[in-house]
Amino acid sequence: MSPDLDRRKEPLEQYPLDSLAMVGVLEQGKVRYALVRADSTLHRVRTGNYMGQNFGVITAIESDGITLKEIVQDADGEWVERTSMLQLQEQEAKK
Repeated sequence: MSPDLDRRKEPLEQYPLDSLAMVGVLEQGKVRYALVRADSTLHRVRTGNYMGQNFGVITAIESDGITLKEIVQDADGEWVERTSMLQLQEQEAKK
C-alpha cells in the first residue's frame, strides 16, 4: 500500500494537518461538509477529499471533528496507514 503519487494534489494538501482548523459543519441535501480554515482562507471539504501533507483522505465528518486516513512511512521506509483526527475548534465568544 503506497500513496498515489500521480494523483493531482488538492489545495489543503500543502498544509500540515496541525496548521488547519475545522471551524464548522454544514449539510446540503444529504451531503455533510466541514469548513476548514487554512491561513485566512475557508475551504469546504467532504468525505473523500484530501488534506494534510501525509496523503490524508477524509473518511468521516462529525459535528466535533474530521477523521482522516493518512499514509506515512515507518522507520523501515514501509508505507503504513494511520488514523488522524482534526478536532472542531471552539470559537472564542465575541464581546
